[in-house]
Amino acid sequence: MLARKFITENLIRTRCYRCGKSLENAKLVPISDAPVAWIAHAVCPSCKAESMVTITPTGNGIVPVKSDLTGKEFKKFLGIRAVSYDEVLDLHLAIKKENIWNLLHKKEKNLVKRRKA
Repeated sequence: MLARKFITENLIRTRCYRCGKSLENAKLVPISDAPVAWIAHAVCPSCKAESMVTITPTGNGIVPVKSDLTGKEFKKFLGIRAVSYDEVLDLHLAIKKENIWNLLHKKEKNLVKRRKA
């Protein structure tokens, strides 16, 4: 786990990929806090560009984020397993048989029934 002071010092030196300003006061959502690396979703305080910031004992890096996911959503989906080919095929076959809205409506009804029980 990297020290908070070390992370802050590195954020001061890390520049936004779009406007070049420091990410010192960026809105951050920590994604991973491993012993050798700290990763966070950052929103630039100046231009609101989003990026993933990685800080390690040997330096730091920044990667632009081209996604509609928020920092909290990145963190939420990080540990979820990938969708299998079989699951995609099953969904495709289900949609061929019935309108997706009807399928979603059935799923919603089943969830409501389970909550009442």
